[in-house]
Amino acid sequence: MPNPAAAIALMAYFVAIGALLLYRKDGARHRQHVSLMAWGVLVILGGSAIELMLNSKGVSLFEAGRAALLAMFIVLSRGNVARLLWSEK
Repeated sequence: MPNPAAAIALMAYFVAIGALLLYRKDGARHRQHVSLMAWGVLVILGGSAIELMLNSKGVSLFEAGRAALLAMFIVLSRGNVARLLWSEK
């Protein structure tokens, strides 16, 4: 029987990756450091998803919760990494 926490974490990683890849800038200016940060987040999320597919036994409920929260933050920002880094007042 597969680990349900691993399934939750894997779905959360894929949702977050999809939100980042489908981001439309719609007139926002390009910032090199934000672009590099988005690339880094994608690399880490992708690597985490690959590692999870190869070894799903070591996933705890807390790791699944962390992945779900990260995915929620990324989806709520509509994939805009700059919005994750700076708050709007």
